[in-house]
Amino acid sequence: ARFDWIDASRPVPLPEDGRLPHLPRLAELGVDGLVDVHTHWFPPNVMAKIWAYFHQHNWPTSYETDQARRLEWMRRNGVRRFTTLNYAHRPGMAAWLNDWTADFAAQTPEAIPFGTFFPEPGAGDYVRRAIEEYGFRGFKLHVRVGRMALTDPLLAPALEQLAAAGLPLIVHIGSAPEGSEFTAPRFLHGMLAAHPRLKVVVAHMGAWEFAEYLKLAEERDTVFLDTTMVFVGFNACDPFPLALLPRLEAISHKVLFGSDYPIIPYPYAHAVDGILDLRIGADARRRMLGGNAARLLGL
Repeated sequence: ARFDWIDASRPVPLPEDGRLPHLPRLAELGVDGLVDVHTHWFPPNVMAKIWAYFHQHNWPTSYETDQARRLEWMRRNGVRRFTTLNYAHRPGMAAWLNDWTADFAAQTPEAIPFGTFFPEPGAGDYVRRAIEEYGFRGFKLHVRVGRMALTDPLLAPALEQLAAAGLPLIVHIGSAPEGSEFTAPRFLHGMLAAHPRLKVVVAHMGAWEFAEYLKLAEERDTVFLDTTMVFVGFNACDPFPLALLPRLEAISHKVLFGSDYPIIPYPYAHAVDGILDLRIGADARRRMLGGNAARLLGL
């Protein structure tokens, strides 16, 4: 398989079987509900194409079902709030994705509406609309899928809107699980130099350039990390260098839990257990599983 488990000697998580072993562990830690900053909600026709892509790449899926069932699984897993990440891969797509997201979020109390944009004329206008009319709480970019450089001048009007509103941008900039000419760290450095007030959440903790993005989060107040598909033993983004754990714990107030639900090849509980099992302090794990995201997003 193109993607597989790092340690073949240990049992891999089975597909979703309805067990929720993480819930009593969360209660023991004092976490009364998860805030997941990295979950994907697309229109059904787009979601079908995404499933098909992962089938072609030997990537198993645990939650390939209808939207109502996926929402039910989120709630059963103790997720109190979650983002609505999607992203565009061509011009003319982002605005209608934002319209769909606004409708979805209006019907889903737990949803934290996140939009997207694309390097195209008018991006600043539809981002302003998403903020002012829809009340979006952040935005997402995927530089490899969108084949975009974060320093593209066509992105600047939208980035200025986010910076002025104090809203975060979640950006998939690391080279995992597939790199491209657009995933080099220099593009994020360039964007931050041009927009120093912009809050940025580096998805997947910047896998596989973990050390580079950890250093950036240490140095800049406006840079955060999300744990999406890290600490799960699946080689799409793992392994995180254990030598970096002390530094990660030192900035644990800037680390947010993300799952990549529903595009994950294991039960949701496995992603939560990955954080609960980290050899860092209880306060750090509590912050990562909900408190940090609540503060960043103003929940």
